[in-house]
Amino acid sequence: MNVDHRLRILIADDSTVLRMKLREYLGEVAPNAELVEADNGNTALKAIVDNPIDIVFLDINMPELSGLHALHLLKKKGDSLFVVLMSTQADQTLIKAGNELGSYDFLKKPFTVDRIRTILRAYVHLSDRKKVLIVDDSATVRKIIYRVLANCRFDMLISEVDSGKEALTLLKGTQPDIIFLDYHMPDLNGVEAAHYIRAESPAVKIVMVSSKDMSGQHDACLSAGIFCLVKKPFFPKEVDFILHRLYGLNMPQSLELTPNVTLL
Repeated sequence: MNVDHRLRILIADDSTVLRMKLREYLGEVAPNAELVEADNGNTALKAIVDNPIDIVFLDINMPELSGLHALHLLKKKGDSLFVVLMSTQADQTLIKAGNELGSYDFLKKPFTVDRIRTILRAYVHLSDRKKVLIVDDSATVRKIIYRVLANCRFDMLISEVDSGKEALTLLKGTQPDIIFLDYHMPDLNGVEAAHYIRAESPAVKIVMVSSKDMSGQHDACLSAGIFCLVKKPFFPKEVDFILHRLYGLNMPQSLELTPNVTLL
């Protein structure tokens, strides 16, 4: 597990047995992590406020202050944390409420060490800064896409250019991890640009963007090495879905495939 600092993980649950089991699993998956425990919502909230926490495993039903109430207070305060809610009941209403409050995923008790491993793997990917390039001839659209990407869960260093030719020039000095490439551009269309980009940088991942239906372009996009198609306008959760698929991460319950996204 590659992170640039020692992880601080909060285990917040009123069950001593659950805290011990999760501590055991985390000791196996992240042996160098600093583990903090809380047995009620108020103590959990204080632990988060007092010291930086990277990951929070938060029980929904706790005395004094529920996990959802604690999450609500954190969101109101403006804190953005990697929170995994836990409960013995997979109540879809509560899970949806947690998603709306910014939780990353939901764990139904009991769970396995492999489930914890997939969650920590996701955290590492989300925290590992991705170099992202926006290619679109419209300054307004680039600004909108920039705002969407900036509100995703993934940490991104975002740059932009206004044409396929400019993207190819940039590739000679900078290697982005992901390119959001508009299909309709005046010099090179998206498929043409993708062929040149992949020839220059085979490892780069390309997401084709268009405001129009591209169902007739699937074969051309596949041959150009494009990962998926996304229709404008799109939103942060759709980008998060795409990047989870792109990096082979377990899909959290907070994300789902929408009609805007076409996987190739």
